[in-house]
Amino acid sequence: MRNMFQKIGNSQNIIFLIGIIIYGICLFTITDIALMLFVTYVIACALNPLVDKLEKKFSRNTAATIVFSGFIGGILLMFLPIIIIGGKELANLAVQYPQYVDKVKDFIMTSPVIQEFANSGGLIASITSISKGGIYLFVAMIFTYFLMVDRNKILNTVLRFFPKNSRERINEIYNISEEKLSRFVSGQFIASASVGLIVIVGLLLLKVDSAIILGCISAVLDIVPIVGPAIALVICIAVTYKLGWTIVILTTVIFLFAQFAENNFVKPYVFGKFMDLHPIVIYIFLFVCAKYFGAVGAIFAPAIAADVCVFIEELYLKNMDKDVEE
Repeated sequence: MRNMFQKIGNSQNIIFLIGIIIYGICLFTITDIALMLFVTYVIACALNPLVDKLEKKFSRNTAATIVFSGFIGGILLMFLPIIIIGGKELANLAVQYPQYVDKVKDFIMTSPVIQEFANSGGLIASITSISKGGIYLFVAMIFTYFLMVDRNKILNTVLRFFPKNSRERINEIYNISEEKLSRFVSGQFIASASVGLIVIVGLLLLKVDSAIILGCISAVLDIVPIVGPAIALVICIAVTYKLGWTIVILTTVIFLFAQFAENNFVKPYVFGKFMDLHPIVIYIFLFVCAKYFGAVGAIFAPAIAADVCVFIEELYLKNMDKDVEE
């Protein structure tokens, strides 16, 4: 019995326990900062393989700059059609049906909820929250760039905080974690692309002119849980309302089917296959992260699940298996 406790109390297990405690404290005391750092880590893990390939031809700084610039440019190009088409169609809807716009405006202005929101300082709080989000986004981009440029330097610095006999193992675990998180980005891309593909095919069958663009918009906004798909559906309805209510209803059905297929078939299979996680584990983390960390937590729930499972498996369960065998 005494020998067993000595094995359980080895340095790697103690480090694992301390790490879990610190990680939990950070998540529930400085949630915003902890999530921001995790998001930058995930993005850097996804982009680092590209940087490593370009590093064979350029310096690390140049390779990271090229990849990072392409990443930012890609994001801007993805959201540009949403801003242009979405704003244009919503403006057309307001011109075509001004009576509905006036009714909505009157309802909002006289709503007790809105009045209570305004009286309680909710508007100021919202502006503050948006400003803080913008600052976090800016800082996250800076952190992501430096995590790409100085990946090896940062990793070597972190490894110095661990015992020498554990550094090789910790480095191996980090590489496994990085690979899992890179797969998460690929899985998320496939899941969102499935929504876009279903919407494109469905709208093409309905002979909607903007089917491809609306499908792309649906795919991009699908990244943001609940809010993103809702905005995409509103844009689709705003574009198709001129074709008649039958097309609007069928468009809504197609969109809801795309969401159902993604959430019940594509995501569980893709994330389970790419990240070697059971769908039940993904759903548990999805519910928990959505409850405590909001929309950002819901987006990155599979990544958080993968990272936690990697650390539990590599730092704890494998050691326990070795103890049992001995």
